[in-house]
Amino acid sequence: MSVRTCRAAFTLVELLVVIAIIGVLVALLLPAVQAAREAARRSACSNSIRQVGIALHNYHDQRGVFPMGQANPIGNNPPATAWNRSCWWQGILPFAEQQPLWDLIVSWSQATPTPPYVTQFANNAQGTVSEPGRNTIVKLFVCPSDGDGPKNRTVAGNEQGFHGNYVLCAGSTVFNPATPVADPNGINLNGMFFVYSNTKMSSAIDGTSNTFFGSEILIVKDSNTHDLRGRYWNTWQGNVLFSTLHPPNTTVGDRSNYCNAAIRRPCQTLSATNVVQSARSNHPGGAMFLLGDASVRFVSNTVDLVIYQGLGTRQGGESSGNF
Repeated sequence: MSVRTCRAAFTLVELLVVIAIIGVLVALLLPAVQAAREAARRSACSNSIRQVGIALHNYHDQRGVFPMGQANPIGNNPPATAWNRSCWWQGILPFAEQQPLWDLIVSWSQATPTPPYVTQFANNAQGTVSEPGRNTIVKLFVCPSDGDGPKNRTVAGNEQGFHGNYVLCAGSTVFNPATPVADPNGINLNGMFFVYSNTKMSSAIDGTSNTFFGSEILIVKDSNTHDLRGRYWNTWQGNVLFSTLHPPNTTVGDRSNYCNAAIRRPCQTLSATNVVQSARSNHPGGAMFLLGDASVRFVSNTVDLVIYQGLGTRQGGESSGNF
């Protein structure tokens, strides 16, 4: 007499139930995974901007002053015929483990005859020339939370080099205010870094722990026109600076002659006057800020605006309060 053995198997209903359970588990776990990834990105961003702060301090220790925020007037060429549309970024390269890149820049800028401030060339054209190191991506200045970075490819035929996510604080106003005191060149701003700034640690009368030195911005990929936010190699309109005029991640658009609106990166009407750039990031709820003592704080989008604007000034005497 033969014995028939039955093999156990899933029914269709059981299989669908298992798939449904797996789907629920994935749905529950995915936000946690994404949150963990963002926490890691935010930590990396915080560490990088702190290294920028340390580099600024080391520069100050050696030179007795901080590097100038920008070497050309807002929207204008420098008085001399030199190549210089540089900024604080070039100055701190030797203090940010980028001595070879700094040496290339110095060697090129001291050539005879003096080279122009921008050597234009067509993207992907191997036979054309650009400043040495112009397209070098320096990872220290790239926040991993910005999905549009790093950026070093711009409008074809008018290469503008590496753009990064970290900028320094020019104060609490627009960069070239007409009122209350006319300052079309941006040389009398109330922050620590601006056109031709020559500030020292002692310039932070409000206290280094109550004064913003730096923060983040989000870069915008070029299409047919430039977006200059975060452009270190041709600082035309304060694109390496930020203002606390508006809160972090404000819906008020940035303002300049070269600005393309994108998600979380609004842009006002293109203009050469009342130029301004605000702190922005993809971190949920706020952005990372560098203080004058080289500490880093996360500041909420809902920070009290009076306190926030006061943190942008170096000697306004404002109460910092809680932020």
